[in-house]
Amino acid sequence: MSDSKKIGFLITGFLMLAGLLAWIYQFKEGLVLTNMRNSYSWGLYVSGLAFFVGNAAGGLVLSSLIYLFGVKSLKPFAKIGALTAFANVTAAMFSILPDIGQPVRLYNMILHPNFVSPLVWDVIVLNLYAALSLSYLYILMLPDFKGPLTKIALKVDNPKEFSEKWAKRLAPFSLVAAIGIHVITAWIFATQGGRDWWNSAVLAPDFIAVAVASGTAIVFIVALLAYGLKEQHKQAYRTMAMIIATALFTHIFFMYNDFIIHAWYGAHEAMETLSITFKDYGLTHAFEVIAPLVAVILLLNSKVRQSSCAMISSCCLLVFGVFAHRFLLMPGAFDKIQLSIEPLGLQHTYWAFPIASGQYDLLMDTFVTKWHYFPSGIEIAIFLGVLAFMCFLVILAMDRLPIAGEIEA
Repeated sequence: MSDSKKIGFLITGFLMLAGLLAWIYQFKEGLVLTNMRNSYSWGLYVSGLAFFVGNAAGGLVLSSLIYLFGVKSLKPFAKIGALTAFANVTAAMFSILPDIGQPVRLYNMILHPNFVSPLVWDVIVLNLYAALSLSYLYILMLPDFKGPLTKIALKVDNPKEFSEKWAKRLAPFSLVAAIGIHVITAWIFATQGGRDWWNSAVLAPDFIAVAVASGTAIVFIVALLAYGLKEQHKQAYRTMAMIIATALFTHIFFMYNDFIIHAWYGAHEAMETLSITFKDYGLTHAFEVIAPLVAVILLLNSKVRQSSCAMISSCCLLVFGVFAHRFLLMPGAFDKIQLSIEPLGLQHTYWAFPIASGQYDLLMDTFVTKWHYFPSGIEIAIFLGVLAFMCFLVILAMDRLPIAGEIEA
């Protein structure tokens, strides 16, 4: 095992342990340890769900494109795409558990599912997607099973031919599943009637665009660590850079198209949510746009693509920008109290109806009309633990399974 892998296992193991201890402490003391309140019920954990689901969808989209559209240059990365899809969808499921006060009561969703709720659909599609991505990865690895791994290999006459045939058969289902998982996740937001920030038909296609960009960037990073700058893979890196650029520009168009329409009609609710994004969280919004744009400009530069370090840094910058975008799903919906009244005799004046924060503090108002949220240390520790789990799973699979060549130090 290389030193880089040992360091990776050490760091991810430490973060996972810290995250697990933080979750146990939160489970014991309750969600009051987070900075979410009655007026701000979704935060970092739900942002993490959207982030990991996007990475998972993008990974399997990339793998299915190889067999659906014959993008042969990406074929060496098919297994990496399926692996990152499985790792991220598993992380997405773990990410949402701390958001549930009593996760052991999830059995009620199985025993008494409410199919009117998109949350039930999401639970179903996340589990199906995990099973599909794992099956897809197994099929792709089948011809390379050797030694002890032959015990779990299907007994077929020609494993390579069998793998190719079934990869092509599963590719359409993988693409539909990858799109579907993000559409349903977007519907969880868009169907929240009291949150006008999310009430947009463009939310689902925008989620897909972001997913393709971030998911491809994750595959890009792992591929560079696994293969380095081998000549036979340079065309594949260029293709992935083009996919990321196309998806990102589509996302920016969708996002600002929605902003412009809301600003054009100038409804009070829309202008208030836009004000939160552009004023209260202006720097974060600037980062979510500028960071991915800079990353794409760098990745499209042929000179930058001559350096593994430069490409990995660019992809990381894009992923950080996408995470900022996922985080900014929340403030426009939760920073302001949704219930407001127009007092008699006062035109163009709105009063927010105060709501109990859920926390009593002598130095803080019990009833609030706004809640500015930033994750607590407990939330950050738990999220980093889930992120570390995703990375740990990828490193472990790359080390023990026939995914790719030896990762370079």
